[in-house]
Amino acid sequence: MTAFLSLAVALSACMLGAAVALTAARMLRGPGIADRAVAMDLLGLLAVAGTGMMALGTGHVALLDIALGLGLVGFVGAVGVASFIERTAREERADG
Repeated sequence: MTAFLSLAVALSACMLGAAVALTAARMLRGPGIADRAVAMDLLGLLAVAGTGMMALGTGHVALLDIALGLGLVGFVGAVGVASFIERTAREERADG
């Protein structure tokens, strides 16, 4: 791996770490369930980005398959949480 690529991967890792910390803070602090759901989806996206970055840094192509799997699971989870939020809001409107 070239020196420039090593530097780019290291810088990307630092930025991903900061993004994970800020997103985790929003997920723990978020005022509503929608904020927490968006933060959870973003954490999944950051995991995909981190796995892709590790694949680039180490040269292991199999990590790209793991990133693809994480992305698919994150998408299905986000759709499930959105469905739950929609159903809860519909029930609250019907009750109130």
